[in-house]
Parts: sequence; structure tokens; C-alpha cells
Amino acid sequence: MVGVDEDVHDRQKRVKGWRQDVVANARVLVVGAGALGNEVVKLLLQLGVKSISIVDFDSIVKANLNRCVFFSENDVGLLKADVLKREAKKINPAAEIVVFAKKVEELSEDFFKNFDYAFGCLDNLGARLHLNAQCYDRMPLIDGGTTGFFGKVQVVRAPSSCIECGLSKSDYKLLWQKYNCVGELIDWINPKNPALPTTTSVVAGIQVNEFLKLVHENSFSVKSLAGKFLFLDGLKSTVQLFEVPKRVGCPVH
Repeated sequence: MVGVDEDVHDRQKRVKGWRQDVVANARVLVVGAGALGNEVVKLLLQLGVKSISIVDFDSIVKANLNRCVFFSENDVGLLKADVLKREAKKINPAAEIVVFAKKVEELSEDFFKNFDYAFGCLDNLGARLHLNAQCYDRMPLIDGGTTGFFGKVQVVRAPSSCIECGLSKSDYKLLWQKYNCVGELIDWINPKNPALPTTTSVVAGIQVNEFLKLVHENSFSVKSLAGKFLFLDGLKSTVQLFEVPKRVGCPVH
């Protein structure tokens, strides 16, 4: 018999209604291997998730190092997804971590049929909307974003409203420009988001907490954020929830 201190997941199993089997067997897609992606993958592996696929085509630069827990100066120039896989495997060498070094827009529709849950850890609105459309009616999407002290988390699960439901006509006209993670327009000449590791950690934690609520929906008497928008203000230490109405004529549903 394994002692209580020899079971890696003993303490979380003590949560009333916890089911380690459904956590471990979830097939998870993480799109974006930057700051949020690092934190999300770390937490998923600590919880015991065994199957994670990571999508990201970008390479590591020094400016990533202040908030990406798995990256070091020796990794500059390497693919984010490859390094994330390499380092994350140290948490659980038995986990299956697969890398797709592509833009999310380059993946086929059939690709998205292979997963139970998706995490959006992206830094621009165009890619976020593509992921939103591919996930809708296939799997829950747990989307997160940060800028400075501010963060957001939105859960999309059919038949709820989706990310695109919140867009206006002017948003569509400006899609060619780069937006930061909470929807603010960035100067296209210097499209860099303000970023803090503290905000990243909190937002990623909320995202993975939503995953736990979804996988335990038959055990926990709580509802996920589906159809809602959570806004974090780290300066005021406040969290606000907003309803996202389902838009008539939304092209996603």
C-alpha cells in the first residue's frame, strides 16, 4: 500500500468529489507557448494531466524570460514549444506532450477533433478568434490574456456565447491591426504588450481552475465561467464578472 506522502496527488484527492481519473485522462490542447502557456502546462502536469498538445510557431527572445517559468537565457532562439515540452517533461516524464510548430490558423479542422479541452494562451485577437471558431461545438475553450496588471479569462462552451459574440462592427474593421490580450489596440509600429509574471500566474491559475470545474461538473456543485468574462484588476485587487450575451447572427454559431 502506498503511503499518503508517497502519492504525488494525495492532497488534491482529498478534495470532496475529486476524480483523479478524469483529470489524468483529459486530452488537452494548449495554443500558445509563451507566458500563459508555460504556467498552464506547468499546472496541468502538476495536477496529473497525461496528454497535452502544444501549438506555437514562435521562438524565444530575452524579453520572454521575465515571465516564462520554463525558459532560460540558454534557450534564446529556440522554439518556445520545443523548450516548453523539454522542461515540462521534468515534472512528469510519463506524460505525453506533443508539439505542433505551426500557427493555429494552419491546422486542419480535423486536428481539433482530437481533444477534450482547449486553452487559449495567445497574444492577438485574430488567432484567438480562429481558435474560438474551431473549438465551438467541439470542446470547451478556456481563453486567457494579460496586459500589465490586468487580465481576463473567458470560457466558451456551446451553447454559450463565444468570444466573437462580443465583437462590434468596428472591431471587425480593425482586425488587421494587432490587439493585446484584453482587447486594447496596440501601436502597430511597436506591438509589444506590457507584461508582468504576477498577472500571468494569477490568470493561468484561474484558467486551470476553470478546467477543474469543467472536468468535475458531475461532482462539484458549481458552474464554470461559460458565457461570462472575468476581468482582473491587479492594481485595485478586484475581480469582476460580466455576462457575454449570445449575439444573433454571430458567424460562429
